[in-house]
Amino acid sequence: MPQLRQLWILLLPLINACAWLAFPPVDHGDRPDFALRYMGEIVGSTMMIMMAFTLVLATRWRVLERLFGGLDQMYAVHRNAGTLVFLLLFAHMLVMPLQPGQVPPGRAPGYIAFGGFVILILLSLAPRLPVIRRIVRIGYRSWRISHRFIGIFFIIGTAHAFLVDPLVTTTIVPFVLLMIGIVSGIVSYLYTELLARFVRRRAGYKVRQVRRLGTSAVEVVLAPERRKLTFKAGQFLFIRFKGNRVLSEWHPFTISSPPGEPNLRLTILAAGDYTDYLTRHLQPEMRAVVEGGYGALDYRKGGPNQLWIAGGIGVTPFLSWIRDLPEGQLAYRIDFIYTVRSKEDALFADELLEAAGRHDQLKVHIHYSAEEGRLTADRVAALMGGGMQAGVSVYMCGPTQMLAQFRRDFRRMGVPTSRIHYEQFRFR
Repeated sequence: MPQLRQLWILLLPLINACAWLAFPPVDHGDRPDFALRYMGEIVGSTMMIMMAFTLVLATRWRVLERLFGGLDQMYAVHRNAGTLVFLLLFAHMLVMPLQPGQVPPGRAPGYIAFGGFVILILLSLAPRLPVIRRIVRIGYRSWRISHRFIGIFFIIGTAHAFLVDPLVTTTIVPFVLLMIGIVSGIVSYLYTELLARFVRRRAGYKVRQVRRLGTSAVEVVLAPERRKLTFKAGQFLFIRFKGNRVLSEWHPFTISSPPGEPNLRLTILAAGDYTDYLTRHLQPEMRAVVEGGYGALDYRKGGPNQLWIAGGIGVTPFLSWIRDLPEGQLAYRIDFIYTVRSKEDALFADELLEAAGRHDQLKVHIHYSAEEGRLTADRVAALMGGGMQAGVSVYMCGPTQMLAQFRRDFRRMGVPTSRIHYEQFRFR
């Protein structure tokens, strides 16, 4: 469950603090500020370990994706760990005593690392903090470029940690934990920046068709140049298009085609600067590099009674699932509710309804919020026949606020958290 995976953010600081308390540093009596330095180094070492943790999560290693239940869940933990690092930075600066008249060689790297960390973390937090969002406006492309420097400031912070005559070198267990964190962080950063491009599963494709879907969405059809990308229905990929400065940056999109189809299909809504540019400038014959598939949203792991909810462009993983359904009797009873503002926004409505006509176990309900009002949990229960069936497995994809509201409401109706599955399609 997502909540259990977030416990890593508490577990690592707890382990480090317990190590410091169980194996305290040596006090030779020559440090009048020993207690403050002791506390400051507990905070500082915890901050370095958590920063290393974020760098490890940024590698996209497959084993970690399985451990955290999907890349989206892994990046959610990554963001929250980064927020904790931000708080620990200031706590370390406030607690750690400064010695008047003395300028140890590690102080300058400390100030550089502190300033760099604060700026880069603020740039990452800006979209989620209303006050900062009004002041700091940075596009996804610029943010990605700036975020690559965080490993450099981590290395500078390491230099600071060992040039200030630290207490940690006098106690073996906290020192070993700190070294494990530092080495893991540096290795992960070097892997991400230098080696990942040669290791991650990538394939070359060419744009065959850019098909307009109404006024603000397109379906992009890509043909493999040599080998096909391996993925499961409902997964997403990262893609960059060659020959265009803006489109050459990696961006995630859910795959809307089934694995057995020879071409890849992506359904993209113009919902931001990048996607708006893409829908207006992407052309056939442009070459692309794709990486994936990622994601652990899989209805085949659920129970026999299932509820699927798609909001807007969140229909894409369900398109892939429905297009991949086997012929004949399904092993699941599925109620699929697709909520959009108006009929013009209901992408592939005819195809979805036609699929429901082929499968008795699949019921498709399209909800138009402009006519029927906002889709609510009570309305969902009514569409399912008056209530949430016992043991129903819920799968959702759509706007963050919608997912959060449904999650709260379904839990209130008695659906266990373990049966509510959704994709947090946010990587910044």
